[in-house]
Amino acid sequence: MAARRKEDRISCASLGAVHKHFPVPDCIYRRSLVSGKHLYDSESAIFSTVHPDEAQLLADLCALIEKRLPPHAQLVCPMALGGHVDHRLTRAAAEALGFPLWFYADYPYVLRNAGDIPSFLPPGWERQVFALSEADLQAWVRSVAAHQSQISTFWSDLSTMEAAIRGYYHDSGGVRLWRQPNRGD
Repeated sequence: MAARRKEDRISCASLGAVHKHFPVPDCIYRRSLVSGKHLYDSESAIFSTVHPDEAQLLADLCALIEKRLPPHAQLVCPMALGGHVDHRLTRAAAEALGFPLWFYADYPYVLRNAGDIPSFLPPGWERQVFALSEADLQAWVRSVAAHQSQISTFWSDLSTMEAAIRGYYHDSGGVRLWRQPNRGD
């Protein structure tokens, strides 16, 4: 857990972002308070529904997020493409808070699930595309590269990862975000 959080700090710093770690570890590290067993002990469990032993976690996440947000915040959260349980929880918490919301297609899961995007959006949501400079695109690559423990899960090496990010960016025409129309924000 410490190594993954260190990677996250490096990744955020490479983007000029400030990290906020909550006291909730990644799903692969969470254990049942009832049995002590790992809640997500297989790939199929990680890409499944939230474990029943974590029924209180959504409310806890909402409280953690809400107390750190300014009153007029806009949230950008994963659609939960691919079904990763942590992305599902993040999305559910963001939706429950009622702040203006933007979705992004979970990269790299979107590479395998791009056709699913319409089914992950509420009706009427609008797509907006944002261009990145070459420096911004390089920062994205550096940010992903900082997550060294996860590179081999998705790519054979760093140059393959960079080519995949650049290909996705160019095929998408930029960075795509979706938002609810006419929210007044």
